[in-house]
Amino acid sequence: MKIFLNKLDIKIQDSLAREVSKIITKSPLFTPTIPRWGKPFRTKITNAGEWGWKSDKKGYGYIKNHPKTGENWPEIPKIFKDLWFNFSGTKEIPNNLLINLYENKEARLGIHQDKDENDYSIPVVSISLGNKAIFNYGKEKKKMRKIILTSGSVVVMGGNSRLFYHSVSKILEDDSNRFNSLNLPNIPKGCRINVTLRKFSKRSDFL
Repeated sequence: MKIFLNKLDIKIQDSLAREVSKIITKSPLFTPTIPRWGKPFRTKITNAGEWGWKSDKKGYGYIKNHPKTGENWPEIPKIFKDLWFNFSGTKEIPNNLLINLYENKEARLGIHQDKDENDYSIPVVSISLGNKAIFNYGKEKKKMRKIILTSGSVVVMGGNSRLFYHSVSKILEDDSNRFNSLNLPNIPKGCRINVTLRKFSKRSDFL
Protein backbone atom coordinates (compact mmCIF):
# COMPACT_ATOMS: atom_id res chain seq x y z
CA MET A 1 0.00 0.00 0.00
CA LYS A 2 1.44 3.33 -1.07
CA ILE A 3 -0.08 6.41 0.54
CA PHE A 4 0.86 9.90 -0.65
CA LEU A 5 -0.67 12.44 1.75
CA ASN A 6 -1.38 15.98 0.45
CA LYS A 7 0.28 15.03 -2.83
CA LEU A 8 -1.82 17.09 -5.24
CA ASP A 9 -1.77 20.88 -5.02
CA ILE A 10 -4.87 23.08 -4.84
CA LYS A 11 -4.81 23.94 -8.55
CA ILE A 12 -4.85 20.28 -9.53
CA GLN A 13 -7.53 19.47 -6.95
CA ASP A 14 -9.77 22.21 -8.33
CA SER A 15 -9.29 20.92 -11.87
CA LEU A 16 -10.15 17.39 -10.74
CA ALA A 17 -13.25 18.63 -8.92
CA ARG A 18 -14.50 20.41 -12.04
CA GLU A 19 -13.97 17.28 -14.13
CA VAL A 20 -15.90 15.25 -11.55
CA SER A 21 -18.75 17.75 -11.83
CA LYS A 22 -18.79 17.32 -15.63
CA ILE A 23 -18.96 13.54 -15.25
CA ILE A 24 -21.87 13.80 -12.82
CA THR A 25 -23.71 16.08 -15.26
CA LYS A 26 -23.47 13.39 -17.94
CA SER A 27 -23.92 10.41 -15.60
CA PRO A 28 -25.99 11.36 -12.54
CA LEU A 29 -25.14 10.05 -9.09
CA PHE A 30 -27.16 7.08 -7.85
CA THR A 31 -27.36 5.13 -4.60
CA PRO A 32 -26.12 1.53 -4.80
CA THR A 33 -27.70 -1.15 -2.62
CA ILE A 34 -26.37 -4.25 -0.90
CA PRO A 35 -27.01 -7.42 -2.95
CA ARG A 36 -29.98 -9.56 -1.83
CA TRP A 37 -30.93 -7.31 1.08
CA GLY A 38 -31.43 -4.08 -0.85
CA LYS A 39 -30.05 -1.90 1.94
CA PRO A 40 -28.77 1.38 0.49
CA PHE A 41 -25.11 2.35 0.70
CA ARG A 42 -24.19 5.44 2.70
CA THR A 43 -22.49 6.90 -0.35
CA LYS A 44 -23.68 7.84 -3.82
CA ILE A 45 -21.73 6.79 -6.89
CA THR A 46 -21.31 7.20 -10.61
CA ASN A 47 -18.70 6.23 -13.20
CA ALA A 48 -16.74 7.15 -16.29
CA GLY A 49 -14.91 4.92 -18.75
CA GLU A 50 -15.75 1.88 -20.82
CA TRP A 51 -17.10 0.10 -17.73
CA GLY A 52 -18.95 1.29 -14.64
CA TRP A 53 -19.26 -0.41 -11.27
CA LYS A 54 -22.67 -0.96 -9.67
CA SER A 55 -24.25 -2.82 -6.77
CA ASP A 56 -27.94 -3.74 -6.48
CA LYS A 57 -30.20 -6.58 -5.31
CA LYS A 58 -29.02 -8.76 -8.19
CA GLY A 59 -25.34 -8.40 -7.30
CA TYR A 60 -22.35 -6.20 -7.91
CA GLY A 61 -19.91 -5.84 -10.77
CA TYR A 62 -19.18 -3.92 -13.94
CA ILE A 63 -21.70 -2.83 -16.57
CA LYS A 64 -21.53 -0.89 -19.84
CA ASN A 65 -24.41 1.50 -19.20
CA HIS A 66 -25.70 3.75 -16.44
CA PRO A 67 -28.35 1.71 -14.53
CA LYS A 68 -30.81 4.63 -14.36
CA THR A 69 -30.38 6.43 -17.69
CA GLY A 70 -29.25 3.51 -19.85
CA GLU A 71 -26.60 5.73 -21.43
CA ASN A 72 -22.96 4.81 -21.93
CA TRP A 73 -20.56 6.13 -19.32
CA PRO A 74 -18.64 9.28 -20.34
CA GLU A 75 -14.95 9.06 -21.19
CA ILE A 76 -12.34 9.22 -18.45
CA PRO A 77 -10.87 12.76 -18.49
CA LYS A 78 -7.23 13.06 -19.53
CA ILE A 79 -6.16 14.63 -16.22
CA PHE A 80 -7.20 11.45 -14.38
CA LYS A 81 -5.44 9.20 -16.89
CA ASP A 82 -2.29 11.28 -16.41
CA LEU A 83 -2.47 10.73 -12.65
CA TRP A 84 -2.99 7.02 -13.22
CA PHE A 85 0.20 6.76 -15.25
CA ASN A 86 2.10 8.91 -12.74
CA PHE A 87 1.18 6.74 -9.76
CA SER A 88 0.19 3.25 -10.94
CA GLY A 89 3.57 2.11 -12.25
CA THR A 90 1.88 0.27 -15.12
CA LYS A 91 1.36 0.87 -18.83
CA GLU A 92 -2.12 -0.66 -18.62
CA ILE A 93 -4.88 1.81 -19.48
CA PRO A 94 -7.70 2.26 -16.93
CA ASN A 95 -11.21 1.57 -18.23
CA ASN A 96 -13.14 2.56 -15.11
CA LEU A 97 -13.32 5.70 -13.01
CA LEU A 98 -15.55 5.27 -9.97
CA ILE A 99 -16.78 8.31 -8.04
CA ASN A 100 -17.90 7.91 -4.41
CA LEU A 101 -19.69 10.90 -2.87
CA TYR A 102 -19.65 11.15 0.93
CA GLU A 103 -22.32 13.81 1.27
CA ASN A 104 -22.06 14.43 5.01
CA LYS A 105 -20.40 13.26 8.24
CA GLU A 106 -22.74 10.27 8.49
CA ALA A 107 -21.46 8.75 5.24
CA ARG A 108 -19.36 5.58 5.51
CA LEU A 109 -17.94 2.79 3.38
CA GLY A 110 -17.86 -0.70 4.89
CA ILE A 111 -14.93 -3.11 4.95
CA HIS A 112 -14.40 -4.71 1.56
CA GLN A 113 -11.87 -5.83 -1.05
CA ASP A 114 -11.72 -4.66 -4.67
CA LYS A 115 -12.10 -8.06 -6.32
CA ASP A 116 -14.45 -7.47 -9.25
CA GLU A 117 -11.67 -6.42 -11.64
CA ASN A 118 -10.41 -10.05 -12.07
CA ASP A 119 -6.80 -9.18 -12.97
CA TYR A 120 -5.17 -8.38 -9.63
CA SER A 121 -1.76 -7.69 -11.17
CA ILE A 122 -3.09 -4.24 -12.13
CA PRO A 123 -3.21 -1.74 -9.24
CA VAL A 124 -6.03 0.50 -8.05
CA VAL A 125 -5.37 4.25 -7.73
CA SER A 126 -7.53 6.31 -5.37
CA ILE A 127 -7.73 10.12 -5.09
CA SER A 128 -9.28 12.05 -2.18
CA LEU A 129 -11.01 15.43 -2.56
CA GLY A 130 -12.83 17.57 0.00
CA ASN A 131 -13.35 16.53 3.61
CA LYS A 132 -10.89 14.31 5.47
CA ALA A 133 -11.61 10.62 6.05
CA ILE A 134 -10.42 7.96 8.46
CA PHE A 135 -9.19 5.23 6.13
CA ASN A 136 -8.67 1.71 7.45
CA TYR A 137 -6.63 -0.92 5.60
CA GLY A 138 -4.90 -4.24 6.11
CA LYS A 139 -4.35 -7.80 4.96
CA GLU A 140 -6.71 -9.09 7.66
CA LYS A 141 -9.97 -7.58 8.88
CA LYS A 142 -8.90 -7.89 12.51
CA LYS A 143 -5.51 -6.25 11.97
CA MET A 144 -6.27 -3.05 10.12
CA ARG A 145 -4.28 0.16 10.32
CA LYS A 146 -5.86 3.58 10.09
CA ILE A 147 -4.79 6.90 8.67
CA ILE A 148 -6.47 10.25 8.02
CA LEU A 149 -6.68 10.92 4.29
CA THR A 150 -6.65 14.62 3.44
CA SER A 151 -7.78 16.28 0.25
CA GLY A 152 -5.21 15.78 -2.47
CA SER A 153 -4.00 12.46 -1.07
CA VAL A 154 -3.40 9.50 -3.38
CA VAL A 155 -3.55 5.81 -2.40
CA VAL A 156 -2.18 3.03 -4.58
CA MET A 157 -3.15 -0.58 -3.90
CA GLY A 158 -0.90 -2.87 -5.90
CA GLY A 159 1.33 -5.89 -5.51
CA ASN A 160 0.92 -7.46 -2.07
CA SER A 161 -1.59 -4.78 -1.06
CA ARG A 162 -3.87 -5.14 -4.11
CA LEU A 163 -6.44 -7.22 -2.20
CA PHE A 164 -6.11 -5.46 1.15
CA TYR A 165 -9.33 -4.99 3.07
CA HIS A 166 -10.20 -1.32 3.41
CA SER A 167 -12.97 0.98 4.60
CA VAL A 168 -13.87 4.57 5.47
CA SER A 169 -15.12 4.65 9.06
CA LYS A 170 -15.54 8.38 9.61
CA ILE A 171 -15.68 11.68 7.75
CA LEU A 172 -13.98 14.70 9.33
CA GLU A 173 -14.84 18.28 8.45
CA ASP A 174 -12.11 20.31 6.80
CA ASP A 175 -12.35 24.11 6.94
CA SER A 176 -10.27 24.31 3.77
CA ASN A 177 -12.65 22.03 1.82
CA ARG A 178 -12.49 23.31 -1.76
CA PHE A 179 -16.07 22.24 -2.47
CA ASN A 180 -17.19 25.03 -0.11
CA SER A 181 -15.83 27.70 -2.45
CA LEU A 182 -15.95 26.15 -5.92
CA ASN A 183 -19.78 26.27 -6.04
CA LEU A 184 -20.12 23.36 -8.43
CA PRO A 185 -23.80 22.87 -9.35
CA ASN A 186 -24.07 19.13 -8.67
CA ILE A 187 -21.57 18.67 -5.83
CA PRO A 188 -22.73 19.66 -2.32
CA LYS A 189 -20.61 21.86 -0.10
CA GLY A 190 -18.94 20.17 2.86
CA CYS A 191 -18.66 16.80 1.14
CA ARG A 192 -15.89 14.33 0.41
CA ILE A 193 -15.35 12.74 -2.99
CA ASN A 194 -13.16 9.75 -3.68
CA VAL A 195 -12.19 8.92 -7.25
CA THR A 196 -10.87 5.43 -7.94
CA LEU A 197 -9.21 4.38 -11.19
CA ARG A 198 -9.13 0.70 -12.16
CA LYS A 199 -8.93 -1.68 -15.08
CA PHE A 200 -11.70 -4.26 -15.36
CA SER A 201 -10.97 -7.46 -17.27
CA LYS A 202 -13.70 -9.93 -18.25
CA ARG A 203 -13.20 -13.47 -16.96
CA SER A 204 -13.21 -14.72 -20.55
CA ASP A 205 -9.98 -12.77 -21.09
CA PHE A 206 -8.24 -15.30 -18.85
CA LEU A 207 -9.54 -18.43 -20.61
